[in-house]
Amino acid sequence: MFFSSRLCLMLLGILALSLSACAQEPDVSSQMKAATGQEKAVAGNPQEEWQALSARLQRDGLDADRTDALFARLDMPPSHIPMGTKVRELYTNAFIPRPKVRPPKPFETKLGIPGPWFKGVVTTANARACKEFMDRHAVAFARAELNYGVPQELAAALLFVETRLGGYLGKHNAFYMLASMSVVRDPEDIPEYIEKLKGAQERFPWIRQKMEIKAEWAYKELKALLAYCYANDIDPLTVKGSVYGAIGLCQFMPTNLPRYAVDGNQDGIIDLFQVDDAVASLSNYLHKNGWKNGLSLARQTKVLRSYNAMDIYARTILALAKTIRQLP
Repeated sequence: MFFSSRLCLMLLGILALSLSACAQEPDVSSQMKAATGQEKAVAGNPQEEWQALSARLQRDGLDADRTDALFARLDMPPSHIPMGTKVRELYTNAFIPRPKVRPPKPFETKLGIPGPWFKGVVTTANARACKEFMDRHAVAFARAELNYGVPQELAAALLFVETRLGGYLGKHNAFYMLASMSVVRDPEDIPEYIEKLKGAQERFPWIRQKMEIKAEWAYKELKALLAYCYANDIDPLTVKGSVYGAIGLCQFMPTNLPRYAVDGNQDGIIDLFQVDDAVASLSNYLHKNGWKNGLSLARQTKVLRSYNAMDIYARTILALAKTIRQLP
């Protein structure tokens, strides 16, 4: 999927890093080690999985020369991390008994947002950090609330949960994570994860089906990421993100960029690593997914779950936002 001309300079900071390294070919193995924690690289030609993935991307319309050159530089084997992590999550949700619902804690009852919340997130100190961040970027938050109707406290709380207000943008390379998830499709590819899942050997067909679905999802995200990078002359090996390829302060997946990313400060650049654009983009996302004034708590939770499907995610953001509002 290709992007509009207004996206031509998105992720300016990352592009600057790429341009500063243009005098010499980057050490791809070192980048991948730093991004994934793996310590060993495979020397020589790319693995067959990379060659097959490159060929598929080219058949789907991506530039052949650039794609061949990109995968030729990728001398690391596919990482098990993204697919293994996803399988563990899916399997646990499906087959591991959940703990009994506990009674609400007093501070949850007082705040009026049912728990549980992410541990250590909903605190007065974190609420103050959000308020100070909002004050430093008052124009960005005010403009986004005016344009999209999303309360400033909610936008700040979401940014805190996603990236600690931009303090943690992910330690992985988005391209490598998505590419790896695209080719790791069999339970036998991730033995270090499977062996820790009770009863997994008897559920291989279920696991394999889920892996195929997630691999196809990752492929679409990878294709969108590379289309963006090619259109804007960004080296995909420089784009950091989450284990599943989300990028920017607001952690958008690549396929969400053309639908929801906006130029918050109207400077002609959409850069999700820049506060104005990240706040406007996440607010646009929530607005287009149903946020409006007067929603019930249940409806607010539903809208936030369109951003991340976990109930605990939505409840934590709502609780932190209310804590921000209650600051003196």
